[in-house]
Amino acid sequence: MKSTANPVTIPEEALLSLLSKFKKTKISVLGDVGIDRYTHGTVERISPEAPVPIVFVQSESLKLGLAANVADNIIALGGKAELTGVVGRDKDAQDLSALLKEKRLSVQSLVVDGSRRTILKERIVAETQQVLRVDYENTHALSSQVQKNVLDEVLKSIKTSDALIIEDYAKGLLSESMMKTVIAAANKKKIPVLVDPHLKTPAHWYAGATLLTPNKKEAEALAGQKILDEKSLIEVGQKIIKMTKSVSLIITLGKEGMAIFKGAKAKPILIPTFAREVYDVSGAGDTVISVLALSLATGAKLEEAAFVSNLAAGVEVSKRGTATVSPEEIVQAYLSSR
Repeated sequence: MKSTANPVTIPEEALLSLLSKFKKTKISVLGDVGIDRYTHGTVERISPEAPVPIVFVQSESLKLGLAANVADNIIALGGKAELTGVVGRDKDAQDLSALLKEKRLSVQSLVVDGSRRTILKERIVAETQQVLRVDYENTHALSSQVQKNVLDEVLKSIKTSDALIIEDYAKGLLSESMMKTVIAAANKKKIPVLVDPHLKTPAHWYAGATLLTPNKKEAEALAGQKILDEKSLIEVGQKIIKMTKSVSLIITLGKEGMAIFKGAKAKPILIPTFAREVYDVSGAGDTVISVLALSLATGAKLEEAAFVSNLAAGVEVSKRGTATVSPEEIVQAYLSSR
């Protein structure tokens, strides 16, 4: 697909000015939270018990995952984040709390639910190849009391925030009524509402959002149509905006960059990717929505916000696992792209 408009860019001074404003910006983040555990090792032989590799473990590390990674990205970019989610009453919750405090993130808005376990995703990696991923999680809906507690926390957070990010992982945290309430509260405060949607969630749950940021697969699921070329891309984008009544839409297209839709009738603006080397795409969407939220909260135009987030995504995918990006790295990527 070729760009339908002149390449989107901004002057260096404007980029530096925008990034400097991130320090004064606070983002409220609502979504499932968890831990990413990376187990690294080597493979020297196949198990005699089954045709699977035996991984000799050399190191283990823990990172913030899911919506917690989004909050971590915001902090790394210089902004402030208030994270609302649900954890269990277990060791993983303690590890998550320690990681959040290490990253200067508050744990005050995390709600404890004894009926759930804290989400943990373990990736077993041999050399540079992921061999296996193991997910530990519960996905049942929240009880009415826990849902009320979550709602109270996020509504309190919205009152002092400059934008709201909703991370939908379809793991039982979000409900249609909760989405409706928090989006309405953010709209009343006149702050941007950015939603990272899930392909299993009905599109109308996102009604009233300022911006949706689905990847290609999620966009196809929401619209019920495959993206095969520019024509079908336009059809999918316009369908999603009409169904969700969202103000705008950005579909991330992997190596083909991203498509920006401003309204249901406008043709998309296509921005090519800035990634020079793709090592690991996990977490790229978290980086994109974090930069978009910070940029829009400071008054940047959608095209400018998308341009900067695309630069940041190009940096993130060159790193191993879920990772954060600094303003300095964004500036370096900008200079390298010219």
